[in-house]
Amino acid sequence: MNGISKVQGALAGARILGGKISMVTGAAAGIGEACARLFADQGSKVIAVDMDEDRLDRVCGDISESGGVAIAVGADVTDSADLDWAFRKAAKAFGPLDVLVNNAGGGRSTDFFSISESEWNQVVNLNLTSVFMACRRAAAIFKDRGSGCIINMSSLAGRSVSVTAGAHYTASKAGMLGLTRHLARTMAPYNVRVNAVCPGVVNSERILKRMAEKGIQEQIAGSIPLGRIGDVLEVASVCLFLASDLASYITGASVDVNGGASML
Repeated sequence: MNGISKVQGALAGARILGGKISMVTGAAAGIGEACARLFADQGSKVIAVDMDEDRLDRVCGDISESGGVAIAVGADVTDSADLDWAFRKAAKAFGPLDVLVNNAGGGRSTDFFSISESEWNQVVNLNLTSVFMACRRAAAIFKDRGSGCIINMSSLAGRSVSVTAGAHYTASKAGMLGLTRHLARTMAPYNVRVNAVCPGVVNSERILKRMAEKGIQEQIAGSIPLGRIGDVLEVASVCLFLASDLASYITGASVDVNGGASML
């Protein structure tokens, strides 16, 4: 039985996010799309946020056809006005938020000596500053309510170093882990949990394309103790657990999902 089958089998008939309202950024593809679909399948109403509005509409359409509830919000998470719009639309559609998954991000494979200051700022703004901005908005809501959950999508690179992206990606993902710990300590008195997930190499379109360009997919898969590249659903299932009441005593954690590529 492969990873996808195991996850689907374990969750068959479950609705562990029933009644919760979740916002997922970067929800048009990859891990974010998997989170949006899985959260909706497990009973959450989902606000799916992404810049790729066409693809986002298809994802939300699929969710609706499957009996779930999701709305698409076209927004750039690095833009404060867009973030404000996304949070306003979420509140208007469903009411107060319960869960925020900061998944939007990305990197470039630029060599260290070729990274310009502008490119550095672009990657750090996307992977770290935007997360801070979204966390600040969600934390204010959760503080007033006395409950809530934030999940920040870091990376194996945040623990170690990226094998497919540049130094700006590694630095921003490591910074996200520090932000997660600090915010977890800040928000704990308000019964708000903040955790990070650190995926290894998974089968998202972006990562598969980058590995194909470098011709390293078999090499990377062979270096992973479990002997394969992960599936985005296997990462989404960890996010589902952290978002649920099953993880009610977990905060400030950074959960590795990498097939044993890093063992700390």
